[in-house]
Amino acid sequence: MKLRLLIILSLATAIISCAATSDSNFISGKFTPPDGKILLFIGQDSDTITDYIKSVPEDNIEGITLYSSLKHAEPNKTLKAMFKKDNWGSGDVDFALSLQESNQAALAIGLAFDSCNQPQHGQAITKGEYDKSIDKMLVYLSSLSPRKVFLRIGYEFDGPWNCYKPTSYISAFRHIALKIKAKKIENITTVWQSATWPEASIAGENTHLYDHADPEHLNKWYPGDDVVDWISVSVFYRDKSQWLYPPAIDPALAQEKLLTFARLHNKPVMIAESAPQGYRTGVATKSPIHMNQQEQVDAEYIWQNWFQAYFDFIYANNDVIRAVAYINTHWEAQPMWQCEPKIPAGSQGCAQGNWGDSRVQSDPEIKKRWLAEITNEKYWIQTSQY
Repeated sequence: MKLRLLIILSLATAIISCAATSDSNFISGKFTPPDGKILLFIGQDSDTITDYIKSVPEDNIEGITLYSSLKHAEPNKTLKAMFKKDNWGSGDVDFALSLQESNQAALAIGLAFDSCNQPQHGQAITKGEYDKSIDKMLVYLSSLSPRKVFLRIGYEFDGPWNCYKPTSYISAFRHIALKIKAKKIENITTVWQSATWPEASIAGENTHLYDHADPEHLNKWYPGDDVVDWISVSVFYRDKSQWLYPPAIDPALAQEKLLTFARLHNKPVMIAESAPQGYRTGVATKSPIHMNQQEQVDAEYIWQNWFQAYFDFIYANNDVIRAVAYINTHWEAQPMWQCEPKIPAGSQGCAQGNWGDSRVQSDPEIKKRWLAEITNEKYWIQTSQY
C-alpha cells in the first residue's frame, strides 16, 4: 500500500513538474491567457465587428479592437467614439454598440495623439494640460470592469506618419501609465506598439528617428519596464513581395527584432494590427501596397502566401506572442482607405496606400481555413476559458 502511494505521489510530482516546465516556456504578464494560449481580437471599427459577428458566428469573439484619440485638453472635444458614435472615414466607431454586441470580449484601444498638428502635444500631456481628458477616459474605462482593457498608448509610436519624437512620446506614455497606476485601475493594461515600418526615408530629415536598422531604435523609444505591460507590433507583410521598392530593412527582420526586445524585457507581445495588405479576399487578387495594380490569383494563393505565413510566424513565436488582433475589414469600401487604380500611395486618390479587402468571410475556403486555425485549442483561448 505504501509503495503504491509512493508511486502515485511520484507520478503526480512528475506531472506537476512537467506542467511547470511547460508553463515556464511562455512569457506571461497582466491579462495573458493561461496555459500558453493566445487571445484573438477582431477589429478595427464597429461596422466591421458587427459584420464579423453575423458572418462568422462560429467564433466566440474573445476580443475586439476600437480606436479613439487624445487630441484636446477639453474632454468634450476629444476621446472620439468613446461616448458617442463617430466616423473619421474608416467606418463607424461606437464603443457602446460594440461592447454590447460582444459583452464577454476583452477590449483593445488604439489611443492616438496629435503630434503632427500639435508638435508640442507630448510635452503638453506630460505637463498635465490634458489631465481632465485623461481622467474622464480612465473613469470610463474603469467602469467597464471586469472587462479587460488593453490600452495602446500613442500606438505605432515609430510610424513616421504620427510625427512623434522619442523624448516627448516617452514622457506622455509614462504620464498616462503612471496615472493608471496611481488610481489603481486594475482592469487596464498598458501596451507599447511599434509600427515596424521598414522604410524610414519617408520621414525626410527625421529618418534617423524611425530607422529599424539602428541597433538602438527600440531602446530610444522605450518608456520603461515599470510602465509597459505589453509590447506590440503591426504585421501587414512578412516579405518584400508587396513592395514597389526595397525597404532599408526586411519587414520580417524588423518584427523579429521587436520579439527579441520583448524577450529581453520579459514582456508578452500583442500583434496589435494585422491584415493581408494589398490582397482582396473577395475577388482573389493581389497588388503592391504602394499602388492599386491588381493581379488575379486564387484563395489558395492568398492563404499560402499571407495567412499560412502569418500563422506560422505566430506559432513559431508563441512563447512571447500572447495576443493577436486581426483587422477583418473591407478597407477600400471606406473613404480613408480608397486607392484608385495605378495611382501611387500618398497621392490624391490613394492617400493612405493600397489596402484591399481582408474579410475572411469574403471567400468560403479562406473562412473555413481561418476557423480551423482560430478554433485550434492547442494555441487559441476561448471566451469561457478567459
